[in-house]
Amino acid sequence: MRTGTSTAGLGLLLALCVCLVPAARLHAAEPVNLEDGVARTVSLPGTGVWSGRIRVPDDAKALAVAVCSERNVDLYLRHGQALKATRLEDADLSSRSTSPLETVRVAPGETVPLRPGDWHVAVAPAGNADRGARFELVAFVDRGRGTPTVLPGEDVDRTIEVHRDRAELRTFLPTHARSMTLRLDGVSRSGVRYRLDGPREYRRSGAAPRSIVLQRADSPAGPYTLDIRAPAGTPLPATMRVRATWESATEEKPRLPMPLLRPGTSLTLQLGGEAGVTSRTVRIPVPAGTGGIEIDATNPARADVDLYVRRGGPLEAGDEDADYFALSSAPFEALYLGGVRGLSTGTYYCEVVLVEGKGSVPVTLAVRSYPSGTGRGTWGEGEPPQLKLDSWTRGRVEAGRAGVTWYDIVVPAGTRSFHALLLGASAPLDLVLARKTDGSIMRRSLTARVDERIDHTFSTPPDGPRLFVLGVMNRNALERVVDFRVAISLNGPPKLPKDLVWPPLINWQGRSPTVRAAASTVELTVRDNAGGSGTCVTPRGRILTCRHVLEIAGQKGRIQRKDVLVAFPSRLDEPPVQSFLARVTADDRKKDLALLEITSDVFGRPLPKDLVLPWMPLGDAAGLELGDPVMVFGYPSEGSERSRTPVILTRGTISGLEAVGGAPRWIKTDAWIGLGHSGGSLVDAGMRLVGIPAATLGQSEVLGLAVPMSLVPAAWKLLILKDQPK
Repeated sequence: MRTGTSTAGLGLLLALCVCLVPAARLHAAEPVNLEDGVARTVSLPGTGVWSGRIRVPDDAKALAVAVCSERNVDLYLRHGQALKATRLEDADLSSRSTSPLETVRVAPGETVPLRPGDWHVAVAPAGNADRGARFELVAFVDRGRGTPTVLPGEDVDRTIEVHRDRAELRTFLPTHARSMTLRLDGVSRSGVRYRLDGPREYRRSGAAPRSIVLQRADSPAGPYTLDIRAPAGTPLPATMRVRATWESATEEKPRLPMPLLRPGTSLTLQLGGEAGVTSRTVRIPVPAGTGGIEIDATNPARADVDLYVRRGGPLEAGDEDADYFALSSAPFEALYLGGVRGLSTGTYYCEVVLVEGKGSVPVTLAVRSYPSGTGRGTWGEGEPPQLKLDSWTRGRVEAGRAGVTWYDIVVPAGTRSFHALLLGASAPLDLVLARKTDGSIMRRSLTARVDERIDHTFSTPPDGPRLFVLGVMNRNALERVVDFRVAISLNGPPKLPKDLVWPPLINWQGRSPTVRAAASTVELTVRDNAGGSGTCVTPRGRILTCRHVLEIAGQKGRIQRKDVLVAFPSRLDEPPVQSFLARVTADDRKKDLALLEITSDVFGRPLPKDLVLPWMPLGDAAGLELGDPVMVFGYPSEGSERSRTPVILTRGTISGLEAVGGAPRWIKTDAWIGLGHSGGSLVDAGMRLVGIPAATLGQSEVLGLAVPMSLVPAAWKLLILKDQPK
């Protein structure tokens, strides 16, 4: 895996951890029948574990369960078989944390597939909870095109579909909440209305805001339904994103003051240290007639600090909420707010975030204002060069104080949509589209891809020319200079350049076995730039890897199941090229294994019929003995000054073999395996794949472990061997 935030499979943790969940058993009483969307307040029985069940019909799309208590309880979920005679660790899903709110969700793309029938729920004490503790529990079944559910505390955006200019969703306000906030993306427009219905005839309505806040002082606890409608002629987006966050009444969180920082002054904020405060917000008043303001952030520790700015209120969701931001990894940030028409009057909220730094970090903010007509904007001094429509332009961006190369764009009247595409970058770059009037960002593409794209549809085609600026942003200070090419188009995506050779693969056929093995070892990337390595085992792109490589940070073991970026090397001394997209065809959490297949290139085009990818034959780990030589191939996150590393080979020997219950479980080697190596290739002297390295186990980093090929399910091996040449 690439980052330490992902976790290994639950099965690995249970296999090697000495502290197992206690073998509590449920009481013999029949489980309580739960109704869809009806909250219950109950107590833990004398036996210590409460059980219930809910019926999921054939047309269900998702099942979500939430339990909240002022004491710490755990939540378990299992399909079909009641939990009353089974150890709790045998549940299909569980949620165990120190939070008073626990949630589980079963839906397409989640860890456990949704199946019709009875789903059994168990609530058990944990930590300081005791028998008799009261808790609230609610279960939601999303059916067909019914009303989807957004649970508080899931810490993830939910996308809801819009039908006939109307969107609905359900959520839950716990009794033990101080407040809950629903953040809505894409509804704050003229004429759009909302209605919120809750328990005991609670109702609220009005113009759709960006955020809806429910305070327990005046809002009853229980399930809520949010209805969003647009008037005729004002269509809503096809999908909208919603996030529900909550604040527990049982957890007192310090409320830090938001100091006022006037233009022409400075102040120092203390971040990090023993207090653990990693972000602070300051208020910046902007009077009438201001052309723009510049915010500089410096710190003597040379720590990585980012800036996010929003007009009118504090930020809630980082860059998704920001009107302006500066996100480079340099030890300073300089952010200019403004455009050809200057800044709107009001209060601007600047959030200062400590991304990486040791100990207590003093960050000094300095603000300067500029009058109207200075010829300066978010893009800097003077006018940026103008991009021509449907023409590829070569450019370069440096990781300086701004780290952005800007281009001028004029969108003519009647345009339905705008599209930008970035290609050929020598390191990961990002795209932002900003209004030239005030420099605020309206669209962003901040992904782990080397190619980036922005697609913007105008709800109403402009009746006159619109002015925008497109920024190509380099966030990595280590990549001093990055070359790229970019194109823009209207009413359809840009056509790919004729000289684009895709995919750029290394010349591997006829080369040495070592080069062939390196060529077939791929880099896998999921959202938020997490991921690791994998091995291509068929000429058409079946890939073996560790399951935890695909986990999405902060989502309790859920994995990304489609649009996984696959990068093959084009040279062995440069980072691999992100060439393909893949989907997960099978995964096994207990064995920490996953099988993927490439579905298209990164532009969505089907694979050419004559394409032959580098691939590695399967070996047999059963014949390995202590002292046998092995090699490990992969893409560790450490070992390069660049943001992405070339393929790395380490040599070693078999230093240990471990079995659990008589079955092979681990191969141990003294070859170095670092973060990012996970999912890569452990090969024998014949350059055959005999194991899949794993750099982490649970929350801990481990050294020299690999899952043997003997654990790969037989059905997977049949698929692989079927696609390999005879």
